[in-house]
Amino acid sequence: MTDKTDILGTFDIGKSISKTILELFDSMLSMEVQGVDSCTDPGLEGNRFVGAVSYAGGVTGVVSVHVSNEFSRLMTASMLGIELDQIEDEEQVKDVIGEVCNIVAGNLKTDLIHAGLSFVMSTPTITTGNDFRIGEHKLGELQQFVFRHLEHDLLVELCMRAESVAPEAAQLYKTEDLSSEEIFEKVSSVDVTAAIVNSVIDVFHTMLSMEVARLTEVPESALEGPRTVGTVSFAGDVDGMCNIHVSDDFATIMSAAMLGVEPDEVGGEEEVHDVIREISNMIGGNLKSKFGDAGLACALSTPSITNGTGFTIEPFTYPIPERFFFQCQGHTFIAEAGVRKEDASAVTTAMPSEAEATSQPGDGGIGLEAFENLGFILDIPLEITVELGRTKKKINELLKLGQGSVVELEELVGEPVDVLANQTLVARGEVVVEDERYGIRITQIVGPKQRLQSLK
Repeated sequence: MTDKTDILGTFDIGKSISKTILELFDSMLSMEVQGVDSCTDPGLEGNRFVGAVSYAGGVTGVVSVHVSNEFSRLMTASMLGIELDQIEDEEQVKDVIGEVCNIVAGNLKTDLIHAGLSFVMSTPTITTGNDFRIGEHKLGELQQFVFRHLEHDLLVELCMRAESVAPEAAQLYKTEDLSSEEIFEKVSSVDVTAAIVNSVIDVFHTMLSMEVARLTEVPESALEGPRTVGTVSFAGDVDGMCNIHVSDDFATIMSAAMLGVEPDEVGGEEEVHDVIREISNMIGGNLKSKFGDAGLACALSTPSITNGTGFTIEPFTYPIPERFFFQCQGHTFIAEAGVRKEDASAVTTAMPSEAEATSQPGDGGIGLEAFENLGFILDIPLEITVELGRTKKKINELLKLGQGSVVELEELVGEPVDVLANQTLVARGEVVVEDERYGIRITQIVGPKQRLQSLK
């Protein structure tokens, strides 16, 4: 039996990432990028977006995409076929970064599965702000791949390891005999609020010997100042995330309580982060158990850490998690939990109205959500047809055609010819002859949104 560690060790991750990024920017964004050795974009140190996806099963890891605020807006305008000043709000930008992250991680997952590994993938989370750092994942060597468009950089980071599990182990995270409607009913049957509140109270009491009380009124300063956030994601039958936000001061107090030392004896930031990882893992694990009791199968990602002052962490494809506020020893902290609860029929029915809400004038009414799985179809071959022109004939005129007959077309000599993909117009061009072969020189292309529509 092949060692899964060997498969991951010999797999060319850089080639997979590069292929996806180059095709994605060409097909979806009509932007040229090239791989470079290192980041030089100062925007990646300031206001930026980070999309992250977790793997669990035969492979444990995190894939993240980092983009500056300026570059993310350029990407959004290009994908939507609009001008920069037509971007309505930050949600449109988050949708684009989430989709890019989904495609990059999804294509890598597909390539790794083809190589013989088996695992599940969470939906992306989006972190945005101007003052935050993402902690070390401790899942192996951190790999970085940088792609540049003009002076803007896109950074792809990944950290993963192969687990010693058989391919069938991934089935533990999805229940194949349940329909989407049954999964929806089971997810909805879980009282997430009670699970999180009870879990927080129990974990703090059992692991830290600290008593906490849930707050009914939200303090105005709850999210002010430096804070540390531990995040875990669910993947499989359940898509969701669970966060715990604590101030840096309280994080040190928590660490001291768990380690049995005084706060000034805590070893340092990484020791604090390890404690927050463990607490978020326990709280998320308790919620995972509730889903298991309801008959659902899912995996829990390894915890990630984000530290800073000005940032938010949100899911990509489901509502903002519900927040629960607690107080302990005069400190306020927050637990968050959110899961996708839409069933398949609800999503399908809602698609037209959602597309209208996110589409722009002239884009044909196509919203970003219509292309959530585009990353998995970029390699599907299409039949390309060049149409010189059209004309209409009556049946009796058609019957009179014979060898040597000339059929006059409506287009005039010198007019562009149409280039069709699966019978849908994607470009126009002019006929050229090179090396005694006919070809088409592209002179005009339709907008990115219309070209994507032709792939449906």
